Formats: sequence, C-alpha cells, structure tokens
Amino acid sequence: MLERTLAGASGRSLAGGAVRQTVQALGRAIVAGRYDSDGPLPTETELAAEYAVGRNAMREAIKVLAGKGLIRTARRYGSRVRPREEWSILDPDVLAWHLREPDGIGRFLVEISELREIVEPRAAELAAERASAEEAEAIVALAARLAIEAMPQVLDTDVAFHLAVLNASHNRLLSGFARPLDVLLRVQFLVSAHGIAAEYAYSPSADYHMAIAEGIRGRDPQKARDAVMAMLTRNRGIAEKVAGPG
Repeated sequence: MLERTLAGASGRSLAGGAVRQTVQALGRAIVAGRYDSDGPLPTETELAAEYAVGRNAMREAIKVLAGKGLIRTARRYGSRVRPREEWSILDPDVLAWHLREPDGIGRFLVEISELREIVEPRAAELAAERASAEEAEAIVALAARLAIEAMPQVLDTDVAFHLAVLNASHNRLLSGFARPLDVLLRVQFLVSAHGIAAEYAYSPSADYHMAIAEGIRGRDPQKARDAVMAMLTRNRGIAEKVAGPG
C-alpha cells in the first residue's frame, strides 16, 4: 500500500510484471539490511535464483535500483550496495521501503518535521515580503478551504497551500524544492491520516494555516514565520510521540 501511495503522490510508477516485483523485493531487502551497506551483492545468477526470476528481469531490476542510488555496478567487481547516505531517499519507492521498517513511520515524521522547520518559516517570511496581491489572496483562499473540505480533497488543498507559500517566496531555489516537498507532504499527510493511532491522526489545522495566510496578506513576515513555527512545533510534538523513546 505504501508503494502505491507514493507512486501516486509522485506521479511515477515502475513497469509491471517481473521487473517491478523484483525491484520491490530486492529494494526492500537492501533497505532492511539483508545485504551489507557498501558490501557486495551476490552474483546476478545467484540473485535470479534467490528471487525466482530470469536473469534478464534481475539485470533490469539492478539497473532500476542503481538509478535509485541503492546499487553500484562495475564489470570488474560486480554489483555492490551503496552506502546508505548515497541512497535517493526522496525517490518514492526508496521512501516507501524505509517506511516499512519497524521505526520507519515515526522516524520519517520526526525527520520531515525537522526539514520543514528549516525551510518553511523563512519561505513564509519571504512570501510576506514578496508575494503579489493575487498570490496572497490565493493563499488565503486555500486556507479558508481547509476549514470546510473533507477527506481526501482537503489533503490536496493542504499540499497546495504549502507549495503556494513556497512559490510566493519568489526564490528560484525554494521554488525548485516544490516537487520533492509535494511528495513528502503527501506522504506525511497520508501516513498521518491512515498509518498512525487516531489520537495523532491528520488534521488540516485550518486556524494555523489562516494565521500564516493572514501574515502573508498583511505583509507581516514575523507573524507569518511565527504562525508556521507554531504549526510545525505542534507537528513535531505529535511526531515525537509516534516515534517514541530513542
């Protein structure tokens, strides 16, 4: 389910059949630590036998996983698992495989809270300084919709709100982060809606969003920043409860 959710969130998916199944099985095994990080993989023939697929399917699966940063291939030493810090963690499949780990959801929620605290408060400040009148009104309208919409439309509106703030910063590098943030926010909201205890479940937090929007429309960078931090501080508290001790 996580893989399908992430593929839908990103707009990408692998081809069906044996190659996709092999990518999923071998990718999950690598992330789970079945093969040593920065260590050699079994030969292509051995892997094909282990996963009960043909060598062509295994060869294609290895190519896909190399593209995701999990595997390094070379004729002189075969295939090796890359060090974890080289994996493409923002790739939807790789992220899904991490979420399947015992501490995957809690750790993800904490880490995305930390990432958002780095990016979004400053983006909101810049939006309050630079947004056009039309952009500011559009952000207010999105915040207002969060108070009345139901699932699943409210998730799309919530994502749209945060991307609108990012783009209203008129910083090209921040705007360039919109696509990965789109994927990460969708995963955060979907996991929070369906993958954790009800007491910690997703809420659109319309009041927080409206405070951010009003700060942007009112050209008040400090108000916009403070509203973002208030929302993210709440989110982090929930994430840390989900993650538990450690």
